[in-house]
Amino acid sequence: MKKKQKAVSMFTAAVGLSAVLASCPLAAYSDSGPGAANRWKQDEKGWWYPNLDGTYPVNQWQKINRRWYYFDAEGYMMENCWIETDGKYYRLGSDGAMLSSQEILVDGKPYTLDGSGAVVEGDPQQLTEADLAALSYAQGIVAQITDEGMSKPEKAAAIYRWVRGNMTYTTSGPKSDEAASAMYGFRRHSGCCYEYYAMSHYLLLAAGMPNIPVVRASDGDHFWNLVDVDGTWYHFDTTPRRMGGDWCLVTTDVLRNTWGSHNFDVEAYPKTP
Repeated sequence: MKKKQKAVSMFTAAVGLSAVLASCPLAAYSDSGPGAANRWKQDEKGWWYPNLDGTYPVNQWQKINRRWYYFDAEGYMMENCWIETDGKYYRLGSDGAMLSSQEILVDGKPYTLDGSGAVVEGDPQQLTEADLAALSYAQGIVAQITDEGMSKPEKAAAIYRWVRGNMTYTTSGPKSDEAASAMYGFRRHSGCCYEYYAMSHYLLLAAGMPNIPVVRASDGDHFWNLVDVDGTWYHFDTTPRRMGGDWCLVTTDVLRNTWGSHNFDVEAYPKTP
């Protein structure tokens, strides 16, 4: 098996849950979830589930012993994350099973889940007016530096070059929230690592690439992006360093070469290839 994405942004899911419910032939499995002695398998990367025909679920929901699980692009069970399917959001618990018929708190925000598991109150992807303003600004930039014929890695590279070429590193900046920091960077063309992260956050979103912040573990004083490119996660750090370096869509193994600047809690974030 390959590496697992332990946590995921809430923006992507490859297979519609309704379609799976309607069309996926499900066996009468006797397993009781991860840790069962039957068909669930575990390796150093996580839990996966071999089907009777020798295949295993990839990028899809699968019902196992009356509970729904979602498996990532490499076939590993996902947990503690949102999955968007057919415009609705579903929450996976710490055991990987989809939650339903309850009220939950995620990052301090309340959400109500109906009997199917879909969110009926609260919006995991809700954007504030400030978010929308920053995203709109970013969309204008992305429209100028990319075109429809470019792949997502090519668009990410264009964004990386734009940020590097249009920003000057300083130790000042609002560092109050993503939207304010992004607009500060967009307008003043200067800022610290948080402005570089925030600008990249909205530019990547505008180009169709969900991303989350990574915070340096040793002091909490460096930020960069972890970006989902077609179901695979990569590090994306536009902040320049004195010794140089390029961190456009790099893996954790590559990042270890600059571990002093980029040390982080590897287990707390989605895995890279």
